Amino acid sequence: MATRTGQHWSQDTRSRPVVTEPRSLREQLSEVPDSLALLEGLFTHSPVPYAVFTSDGHCLLTNPAFLAMFGAAPPPEYSLFKDELLAQLGYAKLLQRVVSGERVQTPVFWYDVKELAHVRAPAEARRIAISCTGFPLVSSSGGVTHLAVAYKDMTAELAAREAAQVERRNLLQVFTQAPVAISVLRGYELRYEFANPLLQKLMGGRELNGRTQEEAIPDLSPELLSLHRGVLETGERATAREYPVTIDYEGAGRVETRFWNIIFEPLRDERGLVDGLVTLAFDVTEQVFARQAVESQQKWLEAVLDLMPMPVVMADPASGDLTFSNAAADRLYGLHIPKDVPATAFGDHFHVTDLEGRRLSVDEIPSNRAARGERLDGLEVHWHTPAGQYALSISSETLPAMHGHPSVVVIPFLDITRLKTVEQHLQEAVRARDEFLSVASHELKTPLTSLGLRLQSFVRAIHADPESALAQRHGREVEAMRRQVTRLAELVDGLLDVSRISTGRLKLQFEPVDLPSLVREVAARFELEAARAGCELHVTRAEGLEGVWDRLRLEQVVSNLLSNALKYGAGAPVHIDVAPGGMGARLWVKDRGIGIDSEAHARIFQKFERAVSERNYGGMGLGLYVTRTLVEALGGTIQVDSQPGEGATFVVELPLQPAR
Repeated sequence: MATRTGQHWSQDTRSRPVVTEPRSLREQLSEVPDSLALLEGLFTHSPVPYAVFTSDGHCLLTNPAFLAMFGAAPPPEYSLFKDELLAQLGYAKLLQRVVSGERVQTPVFWYDVKELAHVRAPAEARRIAISCTGFPLVSSSGGVTHLAVAYKDMTAELAAREAAQVERRNLLQVFTQAPVAISVLRGYELRYEFANPLLQKLMGGRELNGRTQEEAIPDLSPELLSLHRGVLETGERATAREYPVTIDYEGAGRVETRFWNIIFEPLRDERGLVDGLVTLAFDVTEQVFARQAVESQQKWLEAVLDLMPMPVVMADPASGDLTFSNAAADRLYGLHIPKDVPATAFGDHFHVTDLEGRRLSVDEIPSNRAARGERLDGLEVHWHTPAGQYALSISSETLPAMHGHPSVVVIPFLDITRLKTVEQHLQEAVRARDEFLSVASHELKTPLTSLGLRLQSFVRAIHADPESALAQRHGREVEAMRRQVTRLAELVDGLLDVSRISTGRLKLQFEPVDLPSLVREVAARFELEAARAGCELHVTRAEGLEGVWDRLRLEQVVSNLLSNALKYGAGAPVHIDVAPGGMGARLWVKDRGIGIDSEAHARIFQKFERAVSERNYGGMGLGLYVTRTLVEALGGTIQVDSQPGEGATFVVELPLQPAR
């Protein structure tokens, strides 16, 4: 049986170990046929790169693995002991110790043949990380004649090691400079292995590293310690938002509370067991105080809004959901307006109709329209609530995000139920008035026509014999009566026109009209009245401006404007002119009378409105209203340009063809 003692074997027939002296390699090789071929094969096929150098450092032999590592064998002039890179690192002297019979090993280092000045490196040579093991080769006489060097390629390992070091340095730099309080705690006793500068600063410069949490921060609450240990026990990440930590931060005996967002991340060893944790803490004290201030401000604002008599609701512009209603709005609803109802379900909870009684869809409900960005301005609806039906005038405005508060849609509304009732009564009164005016005008028209015809007969008789006793006694009185009857007939005609306009019975008969000719004809009828007013009429000389209009109504427009100019511009020239204009034709009448204040420019075109006192100037305030209505019926516009004391210019723009 073969037994082993140390590294040597012997045959023991009695099952006893026999110790033999170790034989030298030379003795062992002597028993191997062609031992040189055996050593050559080992050297040639070894996966370990080898090189054999003479005692003065010149390369004698290299194996294929060496050539594969370095790309080529060293040139004859190369000396291991004069290698610049080895000399710089101090490894040349280390390898020289091999000549003295010592076995040496170098640390891992980067080696690049291309950096050697006395060696022409092959193109395929590359920078590698190596570790060299040098050992002596002893002759039969016992002296060191050569040295062998075994090379180990450590490139991948060293690159990974350096990359890890760089990563650790970068990570340490991030941890050190991060605006987050970071700590690494180990073991159940929670001992600080790392605390970045910010955390140490926030802890008043306390020494943390190497101490347990309880030692470093003795006033830390048990609850927070329990949070740390809970992560160690469960191995699961934990978070705490706006967690209040009350301690003596500065170590000066002044306890204060700060709020933190904390992330607890477990750390595991190579077996996957939790042996520590990383904490990342964000100081959110300012944000918490700011939010609390906003919330306090919000509560104060809501209290103020609750005191307001005007109903107000607020909605989220993103979802349209109601976020607030003041007390006035809740009283109108009869209950607290629900805030937990999504905007998409408003149609099931809020009954809103338009003024005609049609129920509004979800998208048409005012708060949803406002939330979509539509600006409401006096939108009138009917709101059917548990407390009753109300007419509302609704407006809206989007308040942008500010002072830490998100944007919100503010929707105030007015209860106009009483106003609508009054408006309805007024409309009924206006209809009654218009009906009365219509009836009265028709009833007055007949006797006035008859009276006018009788007076015209008297006037003709007087003009036929101006020397008669009748003419001498009553001529002036009859003429005055005729003018008053004519004026009264004009007032009645005005009332009839108003009645037709109010009841929609104004009819137009369109025909081709030469506007300059029509203006001159109307002006000719006013020559006597202009003379009595002391006004010199300057009438257009334009020719050939034709359009399709209602001749009778157009004559009425020109007559009203000319009569107005003579009344308020007495004693000064009056100009009436026609020219092509933007819409087709432009007519303007200009006087140099008392003028009109700018605030009355729009008002004078309304029914029964006047810019001056009726004590000084008669009339019912219907002429310009009728004129505006007729001009608009013809498809045109009318404007006034006037200042007090500077006269007035009325400008009429008319299209040449009626709108289809």
